[in-house]
Amino acid sequence: MLACIVHRGPDGAGTHVAPGLALGMRRLSIIDLEGGGQPVWNEDRTIGIVFNGEIYNYIELTAQLTAAGHVFRTHSDTEVLVHLYEEHGEAMFKKLRGMFAFALLDTRQNRLLVARDHFGQKPLYYTLADGRFAFASELKCLLTLPWVSRERDPEAFLDYVSWLSLPPPRTHFQHIHKLAAGSFLAVPLADVNAARPRKFWSYALSAEPDLTALDPAVEALDATLRDSVQKHLRADVPVGVLLSSGLDSRTVAAYAQDHQPGGMQTFTVGFGGPDSETLGAAETAREIGSQHHTLELTSDDFLHNLERIAWHLDEPVGDPAAFAVLKVCELARQHVKVLLSGEGSDELFAGYDTRYLGMLATLRRSATLRHCAPFLPQPDPAAAPSRWQRLASRAHTSAAAEALSLRLEGLPGDVRTPRGLTQDQLVRLHRRTHEFALAIRRPQRDTLSELLTVDLDWQLAESLLQKADKMSMGASIELRTPLLDLRVAELAARIPSALKLPPGGPGKFVLRHCLARKLNEPLNRPKRGFPVPLREWFTGPLRGPLEDALFAPNSAALAHLDGRLLRAAWDDFLSGAWDGARTLYSLWLYEIWSQKIAGTPAA
Repeated sequence: MLACIVHRGPDGAGTHVAPGLALGMRRLSIIDLEGGGQPVWNEDRTIGIVFNGEIYNYIELTAQLTAAGHVFRTHSDTEVLVHLYEEHGEAMFKKLRGMFAFALLDTRQNRLLVARDHFGQKPLYYTLADGRFAFASELKCLLTLPWVSRERDPEAFLDYVSWLSLPPPRTHFQHIHKLAAGSFLAVPLADVNAARPRKFWSYALSAEPDLTALDPAVEALDATLRDSVQKHLRADVPVGVLLSSGLDSRTVAAYAQDHQPGGMQTFTVGFGGPDSETLGAAETAREIGSQHHTLELTSDDFLHNLERIAWHLDEPVGDPAAFAVLKVCELARQHVKVLLSGEGSDELFAGYDTRYLGMLATLRRSATLRHCAPFLPQPDPAAAPSRWQRLASRAHTSAAAEALSLRLEGLPGDVRTPRGLTQDQLVRLHRRTHEFALAIRRPQRDTLSELLTVDLDWQLAESLLQKADKMSMGASIELRTPLLDLRVAELAARIPSALKLPPGGPGKFVLRHCLARKLNEPLNRPKRGFPVPLREWFTGPLRGPLEDALFAPNSAALAHLDGRLLRAAWDDFLSGAWDGARTLYSLWLYEIWSQKIAGTPAA
């Protein structure tokens, strides 16, 4: 198991083996380079831990625990977890600011505590079968175990091709699960089958906000960001910043530069042309005075790295920016060992303004339609789509289910002209949407807040952060996200929706004002990220390889999809009638994963 994740920790390994139990970890040395090896134990070796991640407030926690009488043998953040559990038990999570996946052995209670951090920055997979329990940071580790079933989940492909990622606990394997963000498993070693996941934290936007004026909100955010970035810079190795031309990475870089004047290194990748990230990123680097590194990528680079992306992801995630993140982390690894990035602000501060404004408008209209539901017939999901069918469906669909249907990013695409799925699959998708709505929706103080928490629980944890963790660790880089600090999230919860996303936009209104004041710059800069030019590549140099992969006789996509409907969708893409580049990328990635990763032992 450890051999297939050497990339996550090339600096060393640690194990603990006892009758019926084995714990292991790979180490990427960041803090206490000499003394931070694992497992780490308490004073009498009754509690030990293996841990992936960073606890950013470990210095403050160490001081508190030392004052309470605990004796520390190392200067590492890992040891804080052992003594914190001794002091507080399962209430320890309330004290932590960090990203983590850990397994804590409590020999006093003869149990294992397996946990994933609040936002899901660190992944954690597990499987239970015939009295055996196994866990890992990467799913491929579990596939090395001969007793772990490779039976596929028959519904997973439809979920994936519709939403481009799977909600927890689902994976593509029937008997392998993802531990949801903010959750833990208490595993009795005498009866591992009794283990059940439990939430220790959920992001809530239910209380009335108190930062209702712009100036106090900006001042509070400025102070919180200063503190978060300072703690995220704690390391005994060089730290850099992953820089795009967008607001989030500019924010992180600007605050980081305050703490490392003249010494900050920044990194970006681009794809050429007028929309390349490299131009805006270089401008930001000049403004803050960082030492900047740039790499231009091509369609050939993309093609030659697809199999590596699939292998490192463990499971397909339909975010093509994984390619850019992998390459920029490999560039950065030549200079630093830790990178700061800007993930998380879109879900905390309403950054997807166009999508959110469109969804809010649709949901408002549907609320009016629901008053007419008693007078409208129940829709027939098996009927051909029509305007009346859509109206009836909206009238009889809950707001939560409709919100999830509006999040569909892959097939069927536009509800007015669904592509690629058979009528039976559309019926199943309709049912799945209602199932997910019941499982995922958590009532909040207003509709935008509900949309934000769904995105945070699903899109952020299982797509964006999966991509960020797997690609950065694939390059043996630790990626930290100061905007996802618990204190930043708590502050965001105090800001009303109207200050996050005013009518007409822009999104992240308070964060924009905060950075505009700090850098004395215009309020509205365009949102970017790492926009991979998929359409240009898929209709140009990569058309042949993609078409061959999708329509080969043994295509994994054709094992699930109607070939005639997929061909029609492909033709619509080539003609420009359908903007399906991301969906086609997701299918191509699934093809590679299914044939070369899922069906063979991990290398």
